[in-house]
Amino acid sequence: MANITDYVRWYKDFDFEARPFGKVDNIVLCQLAYLDLKPILGEDYTENSERQAPTLADCIMLLKKMGIPIRKQAPDDSERFDALVRACVASKRFGTLKITRFKDVYSDNSSIQYCTTTFGPLDEEGASYVAFRGTDSTIAGWKEDFMFSFMLTESQKMAADHIASEIDRCGKIVTGGHSKGGHLAMYGAACLDDERFKNLIHVFTNDGPGFCEDILSKDMLAKIDPITSRIIPQFSIVGCMFEPHLTDLTVVKSDAVMIEQHELCSWQIDHGDLDNAFKKDPLAEQVNEGIAGWLESIGLEERKRFVDALFDSMSEGGTMTLQQFSELGSVGWERVLSGVFVNDAVARDTIASLPDQILFEGAGKKLRKWKLYKQYMSSELAKGLMTIIIGIAMCLIPEGFIFYVVGAALVLITAFFIFATIRRLVKDNWNLNKHIVYAILTILLTAVTLIAFVKEGALFVMASAIFGTVLLAEAYNCVNRAKKADWRPREIFLIIMSVLWAACGIFILFAPQNTLLFYMLVVGRVAALDGAVRSLLAFHKKPKRTDKAK
Repeated sequence: MANITDYVRWYKDFDFEARPFGKVDNIVLCQLAYLDLKPILGEDYTENSERQAPTLADCIMLLKKMGIPIRKQAPDDSERFDALVRACVASKRFGTLKITRFKDVYSDNSSIQYCTTTFGPLDEEGASYVAFRGTDSTIAGWKEDFMFSFMLTESQKMAADHIASEIDRCGKIVTGGHSKGGHLAMYGAACLDDERFKNLIHVFTNDGPGFCEDILSKDMLAKIDPITSRIIPQFSIVGCMFEPHLTDLTVVKSDAVMIEQHELCSWQIDHGDLDNAFKKDPLAEQVNEGIAGWLESIGLEERKRFVDALFDSMSEGGTMTLQQFSELGSVGWERVLSGVFVNDAVARDTIASLPDQILFEGAGKKLRKWKLYKQYMSSELAKGLMTIIIGIAMCLIPEGFIFYVVGAALVLITAFFIFATIRRLVKDNWNLNKHIVYAILTILLTAVTLIAFVKEGALFVMASAIFGTVLLAEAYNCVNRAKKADWRPREIFLIIMSVLWAACGIFILFAPQNTLLFYMLVVGRVAALDGAVRSLLAFHKKPKRTDKAK
């Protein structure tokens, strides 16, 4: 299978006069925009009468002389990128292209990651290609991507100013980008005044997200639609966020798997053009529908709270890149869990509603809006009494009753999925391709339920795994509640309960079936104790502080 590096090698002896600029050339230049040229060009370079613009080949040669390796400013760096750059340098088509402008702006405090490179001229008329870089490996860069969902960012403003200034400098331009870069190219083009817009030849967005309608007008997209090409892989997630519905759409084949198809070097070429797949991946469509519904269900403030909680916890302690965060291991993820799921209830509810939206069309969020549910969740006394009832029930119910509970839950969940799948299929005239993912999940869940009832011991193993996980989660919950306790006795009690719940959770994961009755009695008593103390503590009022006389 051929990719863009093969394309460069095939047409290495053809300049843009011999073979006019096309969609594949746009992809090549958007990939080259990830080159780290700051060591040789600085943060803001523009060709002028005093200095001649270097070619791509010149830049790579200078990097080698300085002992700086060719590197891609993105988290998906690979050998493919290195091979592409080398092929471009050795070609007449790309190696002789001048880099007439380069701008690289980064601010950790302001969450700005912005870079653009101008390649040209592409033809005798002097038209240039203004390429916007996508997201690099910095946490600030990723946070800025998410900020598109609730505000107008500095990168968007800079992109609008940059395209206008490049038209003034170069005359006619083509612009485009990959991922966030494609979004910036569209936004900058849509902001042009009518006079400058006449000199914009074409816009390319390569798996780039669209516009949040709460922030940007639909009219902006309509303005650039006649001169814009949108290219996405079959499994597109990033490029379908706030999906930009444009007339010229190409769904390209990729040799990568799922989300890795976002990488441009994986896109396939057929006879010098993109290998069109014509339709999207069903799983990607399922995920995209869920994300779209999720975004519609949460407001701008909720989005902001979630984004701040997530990325502020990731960058805590001076962590600046995804690689640095990855090197933290469990410590880093503990920070994220604490920042998103423990310390910020709004952020926790926001992220928790995503899988609910994808799998259950937001049924869980509807439940949380019920008045009775809200009253229960806000009452420590109600939670305590419910825990007592559960504890007493576990001590009194027959040994085998736990199997009936798990079995009944499996049957109900399976029945729900079967009903939901049939309803979806009927709604879309039994179009199985559109709902293939949901259908596969339903089949797998049905198979698991049948195995649980037919295979000897399977239901016990499944019940043990479920109860063990629930009790370990409760132990973790007690630890976090202890951290926020405002009274020493409450803190000590929660620490003790976390140890007890953890012990019960670990025991059931490995215990033999003949210990089930003993286990239920122990867990029941622990639950009753937890509920009783929790109910008593619900009446405890934090002592008021009295100011002592100085």
